[in-house]
Amino acid sequence: MSPRAIASRPGKFALRVLDGPMAGQTIEVTKASIKVGRGPGPDVVISHHSVSKIHFTMRAVGNGAEVKDLVSKNGLWLDGRRIFHAGVVPGDVLSAGECRIELLAADPVNVEVSLSDHCGLLHGKSVVMRELFARVEKIAPVPLDVLIQGETGTGKEQFARTLHELSPRKDQPLVVLDCANLPTTLAEATLFGFRKGAFTGAEYEQAGLFEQADGGTIFIDEIGELPAALQTRLLRVLDRREVSRLGEPGKVRIVDVRVIAATNRDLEEEVRSGNFREDLFHRLSQEQFVLPPLRERERDVLELAEVLVAEFTRQYALPVTLGEEARSTLLLHTWPGNVRELRNLLRRAVLLRRTGKIVGSDLGFGRLDGATAKVGSILSSDRTYRDAHLEFDRLFIPGVLEEVGGVLSKASARLGISRDRLRSRMKELGLYAADDE
Repeated sequence: MSPRAIASRPGKFALRVLDGPMAGQTIEVTKASIKVGRGPGPDVVISHHSVSKIHFTMRAVGNGAEVKDLVSKNGLWLDGRRIFHAGVVPGDVLSAGECRIELLAADPVNVEVSLSDHCGLLHGKSVVMRELFARVEKIAPVPLDVLIQGETGTGKEQFARTLHELSPRKDQPLVVLDCANLPTTLAEATLFGFRKGAFTGAEYEQAGLFEQADGGTIFIDEIGELPAALQTRLLRVLDRREVSRLGEPGKVRIVDVRVIAATNRDLEEEVRSGNFREDLFHRLSQEQFVLPPLRERERDVLELAEVLVAEFTRQYALPVTLGEEARSTLLLHTWPGNVRELRNLLRRAVLLRRTGKIVGSDLGFGRLDGATAKVGSILSSDRTYRDAHLEFDRLFIPGVLEEVGGVLSKASARLGISRDRLRSRMKELGLYAADDE
């Protein structure tokens, strides 16, 4: 087990309800990401007629929060404007329909983290990943079934393989079932096996995946796609660890299997909508992990990029490295496809470059304009926070001044800071002259 430390990350909210039956109530939540609505099901329940069942999400970022409207009936509003995706800070008042909700605080929480930048097949220096590493090391040896949730491409199978490799079952089989590609007509036979003659085309006897995984682990990917009839049968298998092959009614086989399930769906929402059995959800989620998208993992994209480029250069015996321009470009992308997108993109870049340094154009994002390239350069450098902030302001403030005709009072209003603070910053950057007033 790797050494541990305590670190802080965003993840604690305090909200005050200003309207309706809950007016004046303060709600504190110690989760990094929450759903807010009238219920049932959200993390924060607001009793107000104009609030949708699940109205919006709120995710801690820095010293504030990111909010997203979930196609609510009466909309989400800030300062009289309807918003769909925005950043808020303590003191801001959101309106969910006619109910006002004030963000009082978005504070960090202290968590236990691994001091290592990798765990099994997983890599990352961000606090959120090292927190996961610490939890994985605790849970892997324990005989609990696990549910992994996360967006497409976040590395759920790699996560499952790491749990298996760090467990006492590591020398036994790891069997993978992808429910998204499971033919409905063959699903039961695939999972539980069949005897010869059990159905048309069953010309031999076949053990199902649970039997094949006996002594080891079965990884059920995209379990949210599992048909309702199979959900019922799977629940019985999980409860009893017994399987019956098709064509062998009454004959059971005992299996010793750890189950790790994964999905990119919100299974709690699937339960509420009647698409997934509640008892199966609770049976699977003896321990839950939520994998963060790559865009929320600070600078992990650079760490992962270096690991992947090294992997591909070994695999294809090509002398390729990641150049500074490419590193800057990687930091400016939002990664909707997460780690899978990064892997595919870098494999392509290594194969096309073949020798030398990968540059920004090798990544297929198009050419960056000058200002964007400079921002990327600032982000990818090893500057201190203060120096990086100064470099960004040196790039940003002149553009704002140009927009407002050089009037400091207008520029300070545009930037949301006092004129004295703006003047002081300009002096620090060498951008201020006495006649600027």
